[in-house]
Amino acid sequence: MTPTEESSTPTALDLLFGPDIDAAKTLADKILSPGAGQDIGRALGHLSEMTQKAAAREAATTVAALLKVDLTGVLVRGWREHRDIISAARRTLAAPGSTEVVSMSTHEVTLEQRPSIGVLVDGQQVATLELGLSIVFDVDALVLGISGGRLVAVHSGNCDITATLAVQGTDLFVRNAHLELPGVISLRRGIRLLPISAYPSGGYTGSEPSGGQYTGSGYQASEYPAEGDDASASWWLGARSVPPQNQRA
Repeated sequence: MTPTEESSTPTALDLLFGPDIDAAKTLADKILSPGAGQDIGRALGHLSEMTQKAAAREAATTVAALLKVDLTGVLVRGWREHRDIISAARRTLAAPGSTEVVSMSTHEVTLEQRPSIGVLVDGQQVATLELGLSIVFDVDALVLGISGGRLVAVHSGNCDITATLAVQGTDLFVRNAHLELPGVISLRRGIRLLPISAYPSGGYTGSEPSGGQYTGSGYQASEYPAEGDDASASWWLGARSVPPQNQRA
């Protein structure tokens, strides 16, 4: 996959549904489909058909908005917790004009979200839809360039992504994609790797993806990330659907 539009940031919504699909309508249709799962049926089955459709439509619109998760930001959040990267950032910040190249071993970055949506009818909550978003990045052969305490280049690296969207414990959408990271992440402004207080006053003007947590052999991102730097738009065109597994009967 190669970039065509550097102004767009790849998101979980893009990966799960693609650029030309009405995500809200597709999701609403899936929620109401006979094969969606018994748990979804129990959540909405006591409502009238008209109310079910309205509830699914409104819930799907909310879900689509929640899925605008910046995938580049999730990756960077994990990398900001890596000891070698932080050390290089500190050294280059202390030595203006210097650049270091950091090679990282195979690692995993994950994001897990469990939001819920209340369905209201005449001001009364009549149902709750429990959502699950899982994104797993398997990163390999990564080489990063660091200067001035910032991530300024991705020299090499590739990443396999699996995104899963579940409703009421039933996996409704599963998508896989492969990214060549130098073609996906544009770092013209650089991305901060250290606490902003570490930079000279007024001396930092790069991007601000928020922090993550390093957990052993992988990175766990527990919140939706802030927007990262410029990135490409067409990487998801090579994504493929995977049949959901282990659905609850």
